[in-house]
Amino acid sequence: MINTAKVPKVRVIREGSLVREGSAVLDASSTVTLVEVSGQRVVVDTGSPKSIDSLSASFRKMEIPPDSVKFVVNTHLHSDHIGGNGIFANARIVAHALESPPIGSMRVTERVQLLPGIEVVPTPGHSAGSISVFVSADKDVAICGDAIPTRENYEKHVPPSMNINPALAIRSLDMIVAWAKVIIPGHGASFEVKTKK
Repeated sequence: MINTAKVPKVRVIREGSLVREGSAVLDASSTVTLVEVSGQRVVVDTGSPKSIDSLSASFRKMEIPPDSVKFVVNTHLHSDHIGGNGIFANARIVAHALESPPIGSMRVTERVQLLPGIEVVPTPGHSAGSISVFVSADKDVAICGDAIPTRENYEKHVPPSMNINPALAIRSLDMIVAWAKVIIPGHGASFEVKTKK
């Protein structure tokens, strides 16, 4: 019998948004995701500074104290992904060392298990230090940040429009898609990976 307490639960708290005019990004806020396992909580990305009030309200509505969150994983340190970090006063920030995270952060450089069933995985391309979170849940879930910013990137097999290296970004996208059954993109609703034939 499976101990369900040890199977991570994944909840999207806020879907990310992306407002474009042509190729220019006018406004953006990342998806915010909560992962819980064995009574421990991880938040992946925290949206833009403009989303702080609505993010706080979401946690109040769920009756989850923000200070109960153990880790905040920032998939990268662009402002639209770290704006609400300050809400989680007791959480340790997790980010790639190449992103130059604040002192006291957990700086990752390689694949690492954060908690049972929760792995932090380097997925560079959008930025040198982009990471994703792989969650072995009922269905394998990849929380990607801007390694896969939108469903369109997946469907058209194209790198993020902002990237440091398009070939590297596509390698990361392919690695995520090969592993995951469900993808939570940096900006938008989660979706299932199409079954490979």
